Amino acid sequence: MTQYLSAQEACERLGIKEATLYAYVSRGLIRSESENQSSRKRRYLAEDVDKLLDRKEQRRDPAKVVEDALHWGVPLLDSSITLIADNQLYFRGYNADTLAREQSLESVAALIWLDDASAAADLFAQPIPTIVTEFSDKHEKLPAVQSLQIALVLASVQDFAAYDLTPLGVAHTGARILKLMVATLVGTGYKACP
Repeated sequence: MTQYLSAQEACERLGIKEATLYAYVSRGLIRSESENQSSRKRRYLAEDVDKLLDRKEQRRDPAKVVEDALHWGVPLLDSSITLIADNQLYFRGYNADTLAREQSLESVAALIWLDDASAAADLFAQPIPTIVTEFSDKHEKLPAVQSLQIALVLASVQDFAAYDLTPLGVAHTGARILKLMVATLVGTGYKACP
């Protein structure tokens, strides 16, 4: 039997105000219906309220969610790229630990992106991208993460080939991003405006 809550009960359960409850309803997170034809009062599906409460709890401790999922065998990713089985991670059918020990980053990237590790040489043969900016001398003073963030934003504006959304085009963009990140970290990723 479907259970419903009053607005007050739903708010108490979630620890929110009525305005927030109405926002959840408007976003489709909680379903509601009129209590009866003659009343403007609404009632709220308890199942939706409980799901939202569970989501809030999961956000507080995402590591526990992942740990529980791994422990009980719940699939985290259902794709043709990854598999988690018997406490092991696989990419395209290859054990991730083995790939990390025996293959280059470029080969693993080509395997994941194109399902062909031997495509790495062609994929990464393109020149190292550089970012043209008037701030080329200032990035060296930034922490690595900030420098990478700036480089990626500037690259997104300057790399028109990134709009090629074919599988090969996306793989080439990924290769350029990896090369740009390395160049940025070693200080060769920026070039001053002419």
